[in-house]
Amino acid sequence: MIRYEIAATTVTTAPPERVLAVLDDFRNWPRWMPSLERVRIELPADDHPRHGYRFKLHGMLVHAEMEVIDYTPLSRATRFRISFPPFQGINRCRLVPLEDGRYRIERLDQLELPDLVAHLIDATQRKRFEKLALEFLHALRRVVEQTPNGTVTPPSPPS
Repeated sequence: MIRYEIAATTVTTAPPERVLAVLDDFRNWPRWMPSLERVRIELPADDHPRHGYRFKLHGMLVHAEMEVIDYTPLSRATRFRISFPPFQGINRCRLVPLEDGRYRIERLDQLELPDLVAHLIDATQRKRFEKLALEFLHALRRVVEQTPNGTVTPPSPPS
């Protein structure tokens, strides 16, 4: 196994409760998360996010099994297993209070790839992972700073 770590940060004026409400709203991830626009999310019935919560993502070619492994007042993390190319890892978001009342959102992705897969992924793919992490944080910040309750509103229908 070869491990990649990808880190990205941004600063927000939104309180942790709002940020975490958006992160915990798995059903609405595709509405604001650029890389999940065409993904169907399968959630357990009558359950809510917590430590040990499991759900699935279904894309055209890629499927993922997800499990919440960190669920604290200032952080969330999910362990995932991707079907193609086969790899696993952890996505972690942590909020760090700053002295001026804002919060730094830190995202750390730890990707564990089988040797063969890692050798097929070149520097261009690694840059793509880094770009996706930054796009995720920018989209998250945009949503939490625009919506007062941390809810994701659907786009308005065309006129």
